[in-house]
Amino acid sequence: MVLRTMVRKDKLSEIDLQIKALQEKKKKLEEKQLIQLAQLIKKSGAHSFASEVLVGVMIEAVKTSKENQDSVKRWQQIGADFLTAEKEKTVSKNKNDKINENEAAKDEGNKKAKESHKK
Repeated sequence: MVLRTMVRKDKLSEIDLQIKALQEKKKKLEEKQLIQLAQLIKKSGAHSFASEVLVGVMIEAVKTSKENQDSVKRWQQIGADFLTAEKEKTVSKNKNDKINENEAAKDEGNKKAKESHKK
């Protein structure tokens, strides 16, 4: 009987640990989602609106989405186009940054070579 109770306690402890790990994972995913949402709001320029305006727009969007699927499809396309353009900007910027870094490194190498050549 005592052994059975100990096994149950061990299983309960293990389950408790799993629950806590899942809760922590859920919390991290929710935080990540909030950060991504904030980034989207900023990238879209909507951060310049007052909070009341943003909430009103979201409420209207939810209401409209229930009544008119064509609007949702149109919004989805607008959003997809925007995100694609943003991604392309980021890729282009990263390429330009890499090119600039390579050129700066090359210039620095040339400068050092000239200095060592003078000596």
